[in-house]
Amino acid sequence: MDTVIVRPFVKQQFDRFMQDGRILFISAPCGFGKTTVADALLTGQTVIRLNATDAGLTAPFPETGNLMLVDDLQLMQEDDWPLVRDWIRHGQERRLMLLSRGAVPGILMEYTYNGQMIVLEADDLLFDHNDIRKLYDAYEITVTDSEINGILKESLGYPLGVVITARYMSGGRAFGTDVVERAFIEVYRYFETAVYHRLDLPVRRFLLELAPFENFDIELARMVSGDQHAGALLSWLLKNTTMLRYDGTQRYYFWSKFRGFLLWEMEREYTDEKCRMLYSRGGLYYELKEDYVHALECYTRGGDHSKVSELLIRNAQLHPGMGHYSEMERYYRSLPESEILASPSLMQGMSMLCALAMDYAGSERWYRELREFGRRCDRQDAAGKQARSRLAWLDISLPQRGVESLIDTIPAVFRLMTNKEVNLPAFSVTSALPSIMNGGKDFSAWSKKDDLLYQTIRIPVEAVLGKDSVGLADCAIAESKFEKGENISNRMLSLIPIMSEVRQNGTPDIEYAINGLFVRNQLANGQPEDARRTIHALREQYEQRGLTRFLPNMDAMCCRIELHMDQFDRTDEWYRTKAPRDPMHLNVMKRYQYLTQAMVELADGRVDAAMITLAPLEPYCQKCGRYIDAIHLHVLTAVALYRKKEDTWREHLTEALTTAQEYRFIRTISVYGDAVLPLLEDLHWDKNKRWFDRLMTDTRAQAALYPHFLESHLAQTEVLTPTETQILHLICADKSNAQIAQIMNIKLTTVKTHVSHILSKLDVSRRSEAKTVAKKLRLVP
Repeated sequence: MDTVIVRPFVKQQFDRFMQDGRILFISAPCGFGKTTVADALLTGQTVIRLNATDAGLTAPFPETGNLMLVDDLQLMQEDDWPLVRDWIRHGQERRLMLLSRGAVPGILMEYTYNGQMIVLEADDLLFDHNDIRKLYDAYEITVTDSEINGILKESLGYPLGVVITARYMSGGRAFGTDVVERAFIEVYRYFETAVYHRLDLPVRRFLLELAPFENFDIELARMVSGDQHAGALLSWLLKNTTMLRYDGTQRYYFWSKFRGFLLWEMEREYTDEKCRMLYSRGGLYYELKEDYVHALECYTRGGDHSKVSELLIRNAQLHPGMGHYSEMERYYRSLPESEILASPSLMQGMSMLCALAMDYAGSERWYRELREFGRRCDRQDAAGKQARSRLAWLDISLPQRGVESLIDTIPAVFRLMTNKEVNLPAFSVTSALPSIMNGGKDFSAWSKKDDLLYQTIRIPVEAVLGKDSVGLADCAIAESKFEKGENISNRMLSLIPIMSEVRQNGTPDIEYAINGLFVRNQLANGQPEDARRTIHALREQYEQRGLTRFLPNMDAMCCRIELHMDQFDRTDEWYRTKAPRDPMHLNVMKRYQYLTQAMVELADGRVDAAMITLAPLEPYCQKCGRYIDAIHLHVLTAVALYRKKEDTWREHLTEALTTAQEYRFIRTISVYGDAVLPLLEDLHWDKNKRWFDRLMTDTRAQAALYPHFLESHLAQTEVLTPTETQILHLICADKSNAQIAQIMNIKLTTVKTHVSHILSKLDVSRRSEAKTVAKKLRLVP
């Protein structure tokens, strides 16, 4: 290309090489402009240039110059490497620039370790936004920031792709789908000529057969390709190309652009039947590993609906409860309806899946289909027994079914089990939440008579729930008492010895619920450090045991503890990296995380963001009788509205108090301490004075323990005006005052005045500091 873009980091490393280094090794796939960049860097230097296939490599290092460039190093013969090493060892003043499409050869690794060799890899040569801007300016092509973002997104900064796109746009063509398609095809044709057709036929076939898989190990490579020498082929590709990568944990993957090419080539060379066979082999590999998510993906892409339905049924048996349905949704949806109607397990899954998506009409429709299936079966038919068993499971588990009826349902199911008329699938009582009272279902109604139910319904509950019942009753009643503001220290002491039995004979759901209650009790008693240690220790254990479905809620629980401890850097980290932050696509299984997200937003002073996060939860709480979640929802909404100085906060707090008082809950509200205390004092609620006095006492105790909980730690004393906010965005985009004046269509002196006000309000003295503070305060993205 006529115009050469040398990235600043590359130039910096070259200068370091010329000053202190002995070897500069540039390793990248074809099309990264290695030779072109090297030529630009070496302009004005006296250089001996060779290719790895030249006969000159067999001679000693020439005496006429001390700088040598060797290209296509991946083609060098093994016998020539000792000579190159001699060049390096016996010429202290000599410098070598080596260009290769392969990895750094082992014979040169010692020079990396001793600091004599600098290595530049493909990522160092990728173009960024500024590089693309410079290239297009050099080509005199007018391009907008939006178009550059599009080019960067499609090309991933791959230099050849960017240059080809520029060439297509040089005639005045706007960036769009047509340009992207043309550029991709040209890049792929280049790969075909420069790489693919130079490989032996067995290697080509091997590459195409692995292309469908984002990553793979040697065992998968063997199974898919049928080649017992797959390990040797992978080693050869790693050594001689940079198209194949290794992540250091026995997993291989292709450079994304090259994988795109291989899929393009596969579509041209392989029949549909051949492609289905590859996916089928991959599916079998993952199935044998019991990795059903990847197996289902392979079978779905291969169009094997019978295997998809078989694995969904098997997965439902291995991973009972509600947690896996959302993960498997796309595979359920991919099945023909006739396939689902033939299986009680799949109809059960669809009913629960629809319920979790808040499609309650769809959930009830599949429930009716399952019931009709059971009615059509003979009483002794095993399929009919399975249908009845799964109907009973849904009667207990469906979120839209209230818990009041469970007092009758559970004993009825217990009788059916005793008579061996049903055999219930296992449950997930907590739905991976740190609670039994507010886990898979909301058991607020049971808390009204918790002591009586503990005595009368414990035995049938234990029979129906099986392993999930180990420790359940004792934890549930302790949690009920905790929500009512009672001291549960003695109950917790009696729960600790039960933990070993829960680990041996119970489920991780109950183990997490007990630990979750322990953490909440520690926090309520002013022991946040102990609470943090408790949850961190459990999280480590669960991670080691592969119980990943619990980790997101554990991380959210850690975040709540950090909020109590005013550890805002940690809460901000959770918010940036782990919070759901997608209110338009509500996932009811993440409601604990949504509530935590809203708390962080309130602590950040982002009241409107908190209200947007909370809004989608209200219909779900109403429909499914989630009273505890509704109390939290209304309290947080009231706090947000109070801070916005909107009087409607009273309605939400009244709703929360009315519900909490009905079930005699105290800590569901008092946990918010100082954040809710001024609202309670201002409301003058008088419907149950004795209960309200207890609530105020506990709330004041929490406020004393955590006086800054949910306090807006990022709120500014002076709020930026809309114009100042716009100018701050332009400052953060590195625009000068003159550029800002032009964009805003205001005078330069006016811009300077606004900038001065912004720096003052942010309590900084320089524009660079304003940029840093603005990002920390989330005033700009």
